[in-house]
Amino acid sequence: MAFQVGVRFIALLMSMHLLLRAVYHPCTAQASDSQISPPLSKGSCCSTCFQGPAGPAGQPGIPGVPGQNGQPGSIGPRGEPGLGLPGPKGDTGDRGQKGDQGEPGVEGLIGQPGKLGPTGPNGEKGEKGGKGEPGESTYVTPTPPSAVAFTVYLSSHFTGNSGDTVIFDNIRTNVGDAYDSETGVFTCSVAGVYFFSVTVMGLVDGPRPDAILVVNGSGITRVRDSHPGYYHQSSNALVTTLVNGDTVSLIVGSGAGQRIFCCSYSSFSGFLVQAI
Repeated sequence: MAFQVGVRFIALLMSMHLLLRAVYHPCTAQASDSQISPPLSKGSCCSTCFQGPAGPAGQPGIPGVPGQNGQPGSIGPRGEPGLGLPGPKGDTGDRGQKGDQGEPGVEGLIGQPGKLGPTGPNGEKGEKGGKGEPGESTYVTPTPPSAVAFTVYLSSHFTGNSGDTVIFDNIRTNVGDAYDSETGVFTCSVAGVYFFSVTVMGLVDGPRPDAILVVNGSGITRVRDSHPGYYHQSSNALVTTLVNGDTVSLIVGSGAGQRIFCCSYSSFSGFLVQAI
C-alpha cells in the first residue's frame, strides 16, 4: 500500500516538473527533425512536451449495441452435381379425382365398309302363282332353254308308306322350273339325255328307308338302307332319255312308316346333259 502511494507521488512530481519546464523553457524541434519539418514558432511546443508515462490499463468498456443485419448477399454459383446413388422409388400417390369431360374432338373420316355378312336363312315358300295369260303369236319357233337343272332337300323329317311320293320341298336350284316342290315331281320340258341322283339317310329308330326312283310311274332304280341302329346315307343315280311331258320322282318302296332324315342329309338332283 505504501509502495503504491510512493509510486503515485513520484509520478505526480514528475508531471509537475514537466509542466514547469514547458512553461519556462519551451521546446524546439531537434536538429535532425529540422530537415524534415519546418521549425516551430516561438512559444510553441511539440506534442511530446506534456506526454507522461503510460498509466495502467483500464477496465474493459461495456459492449456496444449490436448493429443491424446486413443486406442479403448475392446467390452463389451452382455447385457441382453430387455423386450419390439415386434413392429408392417412392410409394404411388393417391389417385386424383376424375377430371371434367373434355370438348368433343374433330369428327374423324368415314371408315371403310365392313365385310359382307353371312347369308340369311331362306324365307318361307310363297304360294304358287296362277297360270299366265297366253303370249302373243309369233312366226319364230321358240328356242328351248339351254339348261335344265335342279337340286332339292327335305325341310323336315319325312314319314310315309309304300307308294307315297317323297316331296323334297326345299329348293336349292331349279333352272328351267321343271321341278314342282308341291308335288315332288320333275316334268321334262326339253327332250334330251338327263342325269338324276338321289341320297337318303334313315333315322336311328323306326323302319329303314326303302325308296324307288320312277320314270312315268315305273321303277327304274332303288335306294335302300338295311342297317338298323345307325345313321347311314344311301345313294343311287340314273342316266336316261326323256321327252316333253315325261315325269321323274321318288316314291316309298315296301313297308309302312318309312322315315327319312331331313335337311342336307337327303337330296334329289337332276340336270339336262344334252338336248336331242
